[in-house]
Amino acid sequence: MFYSKSTGGFYSREIHGDNIPADAVEITDAEHAALIEGQSMGKVIVADENGRPILQDPPPPTAEQIVAQYTAAVQKHLDDFARTRGYDGILSAATYATSTVPKFKAEGQYAVDARDATWAKCYEVLAAVEAGSRPMPTLEELLAELPAPHPWSTASPR
Repeated sequence: MFYSKSTGGFYSREIHGDNIPADAVEITDAEHAALIEGQSMGKVIVADENGRPILQDPPPPTAEQIVAQYTAAVQKHLDDFARTRGYDGILSAATYATSTVPKFKAEGQYAVDARDATWAKCYEVLAAVEAGSRPMPTLEELLAELPAPHPWSTASPR
């Protein structure tokens, strides 16, 4: 078994023949198994200064990755709320704000209000973090700060 620093991949003569990168170093089957096990437990495989594979903790997520994770969680929060009333998601619910059926119109407007209040608070928190006026909350803390829509009340979300 071989490991290539340039590709970050493993190679074997049986599978790859002579098509093994020039920088590949030979490792034992036991080393390969330990690396794969470590990777399955959240570690990343990188090359040391000699090109040999080692396990490391993964790098912390970038700010962009954190924002993407948070916005996906906020979207799921809103979609889950809309699904409590049988809508596909918040977008589907919000489209009913222009319905001619009073019940659907009220639910649609409530969905719009809940969506707007939720995203406004989310972006307010993220802007404060970016400005350095507050630390980045955990995902759970952010979700707890969001307006809590009440199950299809016609009152505006807080």
